[in-house]
Amino acid sequence: MNDPATPPHTGRPAGRDTFVAVDGRDTLAFVIVRPGSTDGSVAVESSARGLSKTNAAHILRQVADMWDKEAGRD
Repeated sequence: MNDPATPPHTGRPAGRDTFVAVDGRDTLAFVIVRPGSTDGSVAVESSARGLSKTNAAHILRQVADMWDKEAGRD
């Protein structure tokens, strides 16, 4: 059972801020998914530079397929 003080989508106590730094000098694309402003929603930030958005989307679909397999949803 989830602790009510721990949002299920984060796995960490509510109200706890984190900071992440990523060296993006050689990054072709990125997707950041954060908790949204309403319960159960997410906010997405994304960009692709040096890689077409079509190719970036293909790569993301491959990652989604990989995660589905890891989760046992072939």
